[in-house]
Amino acid sequence: MTQELDLGLRFIVEPSGTSLTANEAAALRDLKPSGIMLRKRNFAQSAPYHEWLDQYSRLLQEAREAIGRPNIIVSIDHEGGNVHRFPPPITRFPYPALYGRNLKAVEQVAAMMAAELRASGVNLSFSPCADIHSNPQNPVINQRAFGQSSQDVAESVCVFADALRRGGVVPCAKHFPGHGDTSADSHYALPVVAKTLSELKVQEFLPFNALIASGIEMIMSAHLMVPAIDPNNQATLSPAVMGQILRQELSFTGITIADALGMKAIHESLSSGSFAERAHAAGIDLFLMVGDTVSIKDALTIREEWERSASLSMERDSLGEVQARLEAFLSSLPQYSVMELDQKTLNAHQALAAELATNSAWSTFDFNPVGFD
Repeated sequence: MTQELDLGLRFIVEPSGTSLTANEAAALRDLKPSGIMLRKRNFAQSAPYHEWLDQYSRLLQEAREAIGRPNIIVSIDHEGGNVHRFPPPITRFPYPALYGRNLKAVEQVAAMMAAELRASGVNLSFSPCADIHSNPQNPVINQRAFGQSSQDVAESVCVFADALRRGGVVPCAKHFPGHGDTSADSHYALPVVAKTLSELKVQEFLPFNALIASGIEMIMSAHLMVPAIDPNNQATLSPAVMGQILRQELSFTGITIADALGMKAIHESLSSGSFAERAHAAGIDLFLMVGDTVSIKDALTIREEWERSASLSMERDSLGEVQARLEAFLSSLPQYSVMELDQKTLNAHQALAAELATNSAWSTFDFNPVGFD
């Protein structure tokens, strides 16, 4: 029997506010994505804890009912520093650069993050950042990195991912093949990594290789050019990067996900009419349809363009393989109810965050380049 294709499964989408609009609910029922990603706009940022938590809990329930899958992904960017979406009192831990040398602290932070995410109904965190601080003027990674040595970063991100996993939250490593040595922000431009392939193998790839060996479940692509591997396609759309390097040479068998498709470096490719085919051919499993310039409606458009594609029947075997991988991932994904954290737990977490933020002896590098926020 021919497998029925479920192309909606290939998307993670973002609600536009603290509750679903009627149009969004209808779009979710039509698309049936794998799940949602949360951003600041999905929380009543100025409301007291119990109020925003109740409203947010209703949003999750609305999304679950509209999507209609028994298990869904509830995901968020949660690294610390400015990569933090929740209102208080969810703990804002410092950037990894502030404690990356202290593996005990790395483990504690990840475990505490997992406890708070789990209580917030989140089962997938887009962390750790496995990029290396190899360019001091990098405008987008910088202090998000755990260090500037490939060996140090590899050790730290494996500890972090393992603690997050043990806490019940699936980690996602980013941004392959490495975003540390860039001088542009892919939110606004297309960065270029000028390293040779041999340099990439002994530097940027090393943390990802270590994470793969430790069983990382998901890896996010970077929207950037790596001319030494593929001079014609950015990494997200490159079979050489995502297929030959990540899948074949590094032997990654988990889920691949494209970084946010609302980012400037990739957004123009969405209107090509063949984006989904190109990304699928490159080796992308999940499309993260989030950002200020995209919506659930854009995911529906891409799915419909894909369904009309003349090559869809030719891709059926590979589409079925990805679908089976995603279905297995979703079936194993824990589902959490939203619950209020007790003050004692929050106090302990915030005490560690404050200690790490003020103990410069644990910092991995000077992370204050001009213009970096």
